[in-house]
Amino acid sequence: MRAIAAISTPVGAGGIGILRVSGEDALAVADAIFICAGSTRPLAETPLNMRFGTFDAGDFKDKGYAVFFPAARAYAGEDTVEFYLHGGVRIMQGALDAALRAGARLAERGEFTKRAYLAGRLSLADAEGVADMIGAESAAALRAAYRLMDGTLSREIDAICDLVGDIITGLEAVLDYPEETEDEVLPPLDGQIKDALARVDALLATADTGRMAKHGITAVLAGRPNAGKSSLMNALLGADRAIVTDTPGTTRDTIEGSFECDGVRINLVDTAGIRESGDAIESEGVRRALAAAEHADVVLHVVDTTAEDDEEVLLDAARVFTVRNKCDLTSYKCPRMYGCFAVSAKDGTGVEELRHAIAALYAEGKTADGEVITSERHKDALYRAKRALESAIESLDGTVDLTLVDLSEAYDALGEITGKTATEDVVDAIFSKFCVGK
Repeated sequence: MRAIAAISTPVGAGGIGILRVSGEDALAVADAIFICAGSTRPLAETPLNMRFGTFDAGDFKDKGYAVFFPAARAYAGEDTVEFYLHGGVRIMQGALDAALRAGARLAERGEFTKRAYLAGRLSLADAEGVADMIGAESAAALRAAYRLMDGTLSREIDAICDLVGDIITGLEAVLDYPEETEDEVLPPLDGQIKDALARVDALLATADTGRMAKHGITAVLAGRPNAGKSSLMNALLGADRAIVTDTPGTTRDTIEGSFECDGVRINLVDTAGIRESGDAIESEGVRRALAAAEHADVVLHVVDTTAEDDEEVLLDAARVFTVRNKCDLTSYKCPRMYGCFAVSAKDGTGVEELRHAIAALYAEGKTADGEVITSERHKDALYRAKRALESAIESLDGTVDLTLVDLSEAYDALGEITGKTATEDVVDAIFSKFCVGK
């Protein structure tokens, strides 16, 4: 394929800027713009060696390095040359222009990785792991992205696909030779399909953990006005993100902020105080507070320990931590029980303990070094495979043709994850989300 070129480092001034050229004529492009110093040997004769020389951009020159990666050792599975130059904005743009004049074309978003996928160097799921690595905002997200990128999930999906494929082969034999094979093939198929279904279910069970790893834990602060929700949010963040006043109802809309604890990203959402109000704006804020609590991973129900009438608020949430705030002003002692915390947003008492307790929610559902589903695309495909396998089990007592249809649907759904059965539109949509230089 024709050589493509792109700047692979972020735009801006820096010590080093990287220009990548990849394709059949990558060496020809490199020879036209880079002169190796102190040797007449061209880049082609010294693969995988960093060569010092002069980059000639036409209207300026720069001293830097070039490395030739032959197709068998290159990321994209084709001849690639990378140039390491001084990282000025004008330098890098001029270097890219020079590569384009020498015969390369500008790479599309994710095209280097897409070529690696088309060359069989990585699966579609592996490629998504590359994008997740770049976009990760926490250590947990990086670990999950790395396991996706290194093929852990793809290998498990391939194993399930092979199992389903073997079942399909057995059923096709029944159709071709019904009298000879039906009794031998059909009885074991029930167990094999259930095995495939169990492995799909095991992956789906990690979806919530995977979502937390990739996007973080959503913790919503809820409670009555003046319970100290905004102060607590600022204390957890370690920054003044929310406005704090003594006036009830100061917070009218949700306010968001994030921090990392124990390698996990925690997304805090401060909400309006929950109470009956004749103010239309405040009432809308209360509605949004209740909606946010309903979709949170955990609700921090903030209670003012100095207010005798600070009653419990009924919250529709999967998990609620009761946070007794302003304990510095009272003699309140929090009972040693799960989900109950005594804190002071003012002096920091108990705040660090609360941080770690929220972060620990990720570890609750995590399996050590196991695959986790972090992508909604993968989750959807697995659910489709699950439904098809369940239907296949039900149809075993009926027509073999129907069972084959169900199994083929399951196989196709699983294959979409690794790319075996993904359509061109799906592939294009995935790589369109990449940056240009990757």
